[in-house]
Amino acid sequence: MAPPTNPGSKETLRGQRPFRRVGAAMPKFILRHFSQKLRHAGNRKDVRVWLGSRILLAFLAGTILLLLYLIMFDPIATAESISLSTSLFLGGFIFVASISYLQLYYQIADRTTTVEKVLPDFLLLTVSNLRAGMSPFAAFVHAARPEFGPFFDEVHLSAAKTGGKSSLSESLVEISTYFDSHVLRRTVSLFAKGLRSGGHLAKLLGSIAQEARRIQDLRAELTATTKTYVIFLGFILVLVMPFLLAISTHFVSVFLKINAENAQSTAGMADVPDLPVFSGAILISVNDMMLISLSVLVLTSFFVSCLMGIISRGRATYGIKYFPALAFGAILVYLVSKAFIETFLSGFAS
Repeated sequence: MAPPTNPGSKETLRGQRPFRRVGAAMPKFILRHFSQKLRHAGNRKDVRVWLGSRILLAFLAGTILLLLYLIMFDPIATAESISLSTSLFLGGFIFVASISYLQLYYQIADRTTTVEKVLPDFLLLTVSNLRAGMSPFAAFVHAARPEFGPFFDEVHLSAAKTGGKSSLSESLVEISTYFDSHVLRRTVSLFAKGLRSGGHLAKLLGSIAQEARRIQDLRAELTATTKTYVIFLGFILVLVMPFLLAISTHFVSVFLKINAENAQSTAGMADVPDLPVFSGAILISVNDMMLISLSVLVLTSFFVSCLMGIISRGRATYGIKYFPALAFGAILVYLVSKAFIETFLSGFAS
């Protein structure tokens, strides 16, 4: 008698077929790269399905922007319209693809932070189980606690796959491949060397736990020390810089107005020379100054967010999540400051 089949699973596989085909068309080095990233993120989905779904979603976003341009404006007929439509399509595609990659990146970073935080407690519990008379593998499995989060899940999945037949070092190596943690990999390496050299396992794990705890304390101290610099950068970007740019914008507006009035007053008086301060032509308008100010704020927000990521976590990519909030706050302060200056300093230009 044939085993029963699950129609839902067949429908799922059939629905994933377009994604798998698109993902399989990618080069092998890209598939290997994202396969490792998915493994570090704890995502056991087929890399071809995951990558293909993201590519199709990014393609759909770019196509929607292109169709909106065609509906709202003239069809593509000139070189300018072709370049603009191409930029919209590529912008939508790159934006969605970047969001997908950053989402995967932050999942990996959160898992890494979690495992490095619970690793000393896990090792100390393993030491306690060993001293209580448990075998190394049993002590390893029973040391995992549900509050350890993803590390607890990986420990029990590894134990279920090996069935107690693998050694403790092999199980740790298997688990370390699901986390992008240098501390965990170094711990596994030291543990494997200790087993081969015949050292006391409980003493070795205790020393590793103390070293991991010391690294955590050093990181916490470093983060607390550098937090002042992060606050200072945010203060300069969100408050000081937009206010100065608003003053510059208002100065250009006043300068243009006074220069225009000076030109009108001296137009019919040939014997009266122009004032030296207002002589010459101004090649920038208020709208140009506003565009420059907004561009500078957005670009500076991006670099400051990257710098915050380097200061806080040692990775520039980790700080990109602060970019939308910083850019929005800087632009909002710039617009409010510009309105405030125009209201209370309007008499200067009259």
